[in-house]
Amino acid sequence: MQKAQEKVADISAAGRSREELMKTCSELASRFAKRAAEHDRDSSFPVENFQELKDNGLLGIMVPKEYGGWGADFLTYAKAIETLATGDAATALAFNMHNITVGSLAEVPVAEGDDHRSSAVNEFRDWMYDQAVNEKKIFASATSEPGIGAHISHLKTSYTKTDDGFIVNGDKSFVSMAGYADYYVVAAKAARSKSDKPAISFLCVDRDAPGVTMKNVWDVLGMRSTSTNPVNFKDVEVPRSRLFLASEGLALYKIAREPHWLVGGYVGVYLGILTASFDFLIDYMSKKNMPGTETPMSQDKLIQHMTGKLYSDITSARLATYHAARLIDSQRGSDEANAAIHHAKYLVSETGPALTAAAIRMCGATAIARRLPLERYYRESRCGALMPAASDDCLVYMGKAAYGTNLKNPIETYW
Repeated sequence: MQKAQEKVADISAAGRSREELMKTCSELASRFAKRAAEHDRDSSFPVENFQELKDNGLLGIMVPKEYGGWGADFLTYAKAIETLATGDAATALAFNMHNITVGSLAEVPVAEGDDHRSSAVNEFRDWMYDQAVNEKKIFASATSEPGIGAHISHLKTSYTKTDDGFIVNGDKSFVSMAGYADYYVVAAKAARSKSDKPAISFLCVDRDAPGVTMKNVWDVLGMRSTSTNPVNFKDVEVPRSRLFLASEGLALYKIAREPHWLVGGYVGVYLGILTASFDFLIDYMSKKNMPGTETPMSQDKLIQHMTGKLYSDITSARLATYHAARLIDSQRGSDEANAAIHHAKYLVSETGPALTAAAIRMCGATAIARRLPLERYYRESRCGALMPAASDDCLVYMGKAAYGTNLKNPIETYW
């Protein structure tokens, strides 16, 4: 750990404040917004945006300050990703997939002791932080599979042990940043496992490793520039040192106990779409006049009434998101925190389509032109309920929580 700290002593992000982070995200969002329509239209990956994320040290947003990162807590991260999403939600969504892996690592305490496992855990941490902060490498989460989505207890991708590592085989279906991320963090089960709670582990696979192939087929309703494509792993060799936290079989239990990283990051992204949509509505209605007058539509009492309803909706979604994030920071893994993040995910996902549809109705036909962002916000907001945890899964989770079900038991979760 000491060597890693010495190596990053001069990294620019270290020691910078939360205010500086939010200012940086706001400036980036403004630049992302200028490119969002083009990338959406062409379904092209926003390489320029990710270069700017790298240049500003944001690949280390969740990395502790002593390693050269920003050291953001979950609330700060939720606000940062929301801000980025106001400029380009697809970029923010893809960026979140990097932070799912790095952020979950940052929550694990440094292993104490001189035994082999403690050393291996710390060496993995040092390596991953160094890759993100110094080498500017991007990590992509590779979890979902054909036919099962993100329900990882049913996944088929498997690994077998070798003398010096592992061999991975399987197909992943929705891998954001496929072809652009430097590493895929692959969820896989131990081969020949017959348990109803299989030993599921995460393995960091180099994008260019022999046996890794990607198909570019992403052509969808919204979030079109995320390059969320299928990736196949055929007899891919992975060094032992690339086993996530040097530990096998922890994935399902970690997710069941602390599900916020596979749920919460999406909340900030889709809250950002809500924010951008509402801001567009206010600006548009303030400039558009009532027919035959020079009085802005914003002075119409019906418009004010409808806007008030949307204000209430977005405020409720934002408060739920920030409340859940605070609970995660103060009571990570508690029943209250876990239920709260599912509540926030459900509320934001369901509010988005309703708010953007109402905004289109209020603004009128001109607002659906491709030259304006509202139609893109509408399409992107429709995708929120599909992201883990899907809205129906959130409701079941909250219902079980209300009845006191032990949701730390993986069998009781939707994973």
